[in-house]
Amino acid sequence: MYLAEKARNVMRRLMQDYGTPAMKKSIWNAEFAGGRWDCLESTPGDCVYPYVEKYAAHGSILDLGCGSGSTANELDAASYQKYIGVDISDVAIGKAIKRTEENGRADKSRFFQSDFFSYMPAEPYSVILFRDSIYYVPLGKIKAMLIRYATHLQDQGVFIVRLWAGSDKDKSIMDIIESNFQVVEKYRSDEPKQAVIVFR
Repeated sequence: MYLAEKARNVMRRLMQDYGTPAMKKSIWNAEFAGGRWDCLESTPGDCVYPYVEKYAAHGSILDLGCGSGSTANELDAASYQKYIGVDISDVAIGKAIKRTEENGRADKSRFFQSDFFSYMPAEPYSVILFRDSIYYVPLGKIKAMLIRYATHLQDQGVFIVRLWAGSDKDKSIMDIIESNFQVVEKYRSDEPKQAVIVFR
C-alpha cells in the first residue's frame, strides 16, 4: 500500500513538472473537485499576508497559482486596489470567483485560467506572488520564468515567494532566487517551517 501511494505521488509529480498543459489542468481539476485542496480554502493569518499587504501598498497584485482564492479573500481589502489570480485549474478558478462574489470583492478581483508559461499579464504589478506555487515549476525553468515576469513588475515592484522550508527543493529554489535577483527581505520560521522571500 505504501509503495503504491509513493509510486502514484512520483508519477503525479512528474506529470505536474513535465506533462502538457492539458495533462496538468486535468490533474489539478480532479484534485480541486475531489477536495484534495480544501485545506487551503481558509488560511487566515498566513505568514505571507503582511508582506503582500506591505509591498502592494494600495496597488496591484498578480497571484500566480491562486487556487480557490484564499489570498484574494483574506488579505486586508484596503491594502490593494486590483488583484488578478491565475491558476491552471478552472475548477479552482470557479471556486475563487464564487468566494470573491460572496465576499463583495468582485469589483477589485479577477481570475483567469492559465498555466504560468503561457499567461501574459496585461499590465505591470506592485506584487507578483507565488504562494507555494513555484514548487510546480521545474527547477531548470524557474530563473527564465521569473525573468519573463520581471518585465511585468512596476518600477518598485517585487516578487514574493512563500515556501514550506526544510527540503532540498526549498533550498534549491532559494539559491536560484538569491543568485539571480536582488533580495529585499526574508523571513523564516521553524514552527511551522516556512519561508518568505521578497525580491526584484
